[in-house]
Amino acid sequence: MKHKTIAIIGGGIVGSTAAYYLAKAGCDVTLFDTGTGQATKAAAGIICPWFSLRRNKPWYYLVSNGAEFYRKLMSDLDDDGFNSQEIFQVDGTLMIRRKEKRVQQDLKQAKTKREASPSIGQIAPVAPEEVSNYNPLLKSTHPATFVEGGGRVDGEALIQALHAACLQHGGKIEHFEAFLKEDAEGQIQLFTNKQPPKAYDYILASAGAWLPHLLKPLGYQTDIRPQKGQLFILSNEAWKDQHWPVVMPYGTGDIIPFNDGRIIIGASHEDEMGYDLSIDQSELQALQEEASQWLPLLKDIKPTDHVECKVGTRAMTSDYAVLVGQVPETANLWAVSGLGSSGLTSGPFLGYEWSQLVINGSWSLKAEDFPIDNYISRNK
Repeated sequence: MKHKTIAIIGGGIVGSTAAYYLAKAGCDVTLFDTGTGQATKAAAGIICPWFSLRRNKPWYYLVSNGAEFYRKLMSDLDDDGFNSQEIFQVDGTLMIRRKEKRVQQDLKQAKTKREASPSIGQIAPVAPEEVSNYNPLLKSTHPATFVEGGGRVDGEALIQALHAACLQHGGKIEHFEAFLKEDAEGQIQLFTNKQPPKAYDYILASAGAWLPHLLKPLGYQTDIRPQKGQLFILSNEAWKDQHWPVVMPYGTGDIIPFNDGRIIIGASHEDEMGYDLSIDQSELQALQEEASQWLPLLKDIKPTDHVECKVGTRAMTSDYAVLVGQVPETANLWAVSGLGSSGLTSGPFLGYEWSQLVINGSWSLKAEDFPIDNYISRNK
C-alpha cells in the first residue's frame, strides 16, 4: 500500500479514524484539517444505540457496529501508548422512560439484540425511587432502564489521540483548507493555497456539513445541511471518580458525567442557524431547564457557573440517513457525511471501514443499503 497516495479532507471523527488506521498500516496518507466548526471536537456523546426506535436498518447497522467497534479502537490506541480511559468510559446508561411499558420493551429488545451486540451487557428495570441510587444528584418520577454497556466518549480527546497516533505512524496532517478540481482526464485533484493540484489514488471527502461547498466546484449538488449543536459543562471536585452512568432522558438534554469531575449537559439541535458558531445563552438556558427535572441542582446554576460552552455543526441529510460511498462519475473520490447526532457512535466504524476498503479492496457496507446517488447528483 505504500505506493498508493491517499488524501482525507476533514479531520473529524470519520477522517481521523481512517487516517489513523491507514497510517498504522503503512500507507502514504495525508489528512487535511482546518478544524473549523468540527462537530466532534465540540461533542461529548453517549454510546448506547441499541434501543432506538428508528426503523432504518442501514443506520442501525452502522451504530450497532460502531458501539462494538469502540472496544477495538480503544484497545488499538492503548497499544499505541494512549490512555483510552481519558477518551471512552463505560459506566452504564440510564434511559429514562415515560412509561413502564417502554422499559419492558427495552428488556425485550435486549434479548434479541445481545447476540449481535454483546457490548449491551446486562440491563435492568429501575423504579423512579431507585434512580438516585445510580447517582445521588438525580431525581425522577419516571421509570428507567439501566444498560450496563452504555458508554461515554469525549470527542475532543478522541480527535487529539487519533491525530497524534496518525502522526506517530508516519501519517501527515496539513492544517490548510483543501479544494477539489477535475483534470482533463477526469481525475479528481486536490490543491490548497500552499500546494498545487495533485492527483491521489484515493480521496475521502469527510468534511461534514461543509461537503456541499467542497463538491460544488466539481458540479455536484449535495443533500447536506448544517445543524447547530451547543452544550455546556459544569465541574466539581466532589464529582470525581464517582463512575455515575450517563443519562438519556426521553426529551432533550442528555446528562453526561465524566470521572474527572465534569458533568456535560447537551446538546441542542438547531436546524435554522446555518454555520453559526456563536454561543446562544437562550438555547443553553432551555437545555438547562429541560435537564433540571432530572438534575435539580441545575435550577440554581447561573451561566457564569458554566466551566465551558461548546458549539459545533452537525451534518444532516434531508431524510436523516447517512451519505456514504463513491462519488458518482469519479474514480478516486469517496464521501461520508450526514451522520447527525449519532456521529460519535457510527463515525469511527465508518472511518475504519473506509480504511479497509483502501487497504483490502472491500468493506462491509453494501452499496444498495447506502445509495449515494440519492444525495449527490451532478449538474447536467
